[in-house]
Amino acid sequence: MIRWSFIEFDSVGSTQQVARERAALGAPEGTTIIASAQASGTGRMGRTWVSPVGGLYMSFILRPGCLRRPELTSLIAAAAAVDGIKDATGLAPTIRWPNDITMRGRKLGGAIAEAASRGAEVDWVVVGVGVNCNALPSGGRDLETESTSIAQELGKEVEIPNVMHSILNSFSASYERWQSGEDMKEDWSSKVGTIGKEVSIKLKTGENQFSCVAEGIDAEGNLVVSLEGETVAVSAEDLERLRERF
Repeated sequence: MIRWSFIEFDSVGSTQQVARERAALGAPEGTTIIASAQASGTGRMGRTWVSPVGGLYMSFILRPGCLRRPELTSLIAAAAAVDGIKDATGLAPTIRWPNDITMRGRKLGGAIAEAASRGAEVDWVVVGVGVNCNALPSGGRDLETESTSIAQELGKEVEIPNVMHSILNSFSASYERWQSGEDMKEDWSSKVGTIGKEVSIKLKTGENQFSCVAEGIDAEGNLVVSLEGETVAVSAEDLERLRERF
């Protein structure tokens, strides 16, 4: 199991940035950067993550050595957040593939992962998890109508450290299973709410978006979709944007 250690800040530009810097300087696995607020938090594809006081913002360092697909740690983290939030609060969020955490179709949080290699080995992976706990993002109608928080869903505030430790415990257990070679397909599929829905997808390599039906998650963490009578696997690395159609 991962041995966690914590470095806390009132506010940083980005916990990911601080964790990357600490990783490059040799900080050990399990080092976790926590901030009460972020001035320039980022999500997948460098998108802005609005981070007011009242949310959970953390990034932690992994040192896996040889790891075939370190990018899958973001999906593992999103699945761990689903389990951790459920254990800590009783809520049952789902994943909007590949990395958003949602409740009732609204964004509750997200996870990202970045890696650096040294030769054939992965030097470090930095995993970031953000959850709207007791505050909603502000700064625009879309953010306010498309997001939710644990407090809003429960009707009361939650102890943020409890949510954090629950997510980290879930991640440590799932990450160990994955590293041991266990097939995580069923676990991931059970938490992905995108399955069974019509989705609109835009790939990094394509000019136009297309619509298809999400059928499942494969052992590599890809989204399996039905497109014009054919089954196609879409990888998160190729994805620019996905929208669910309700």
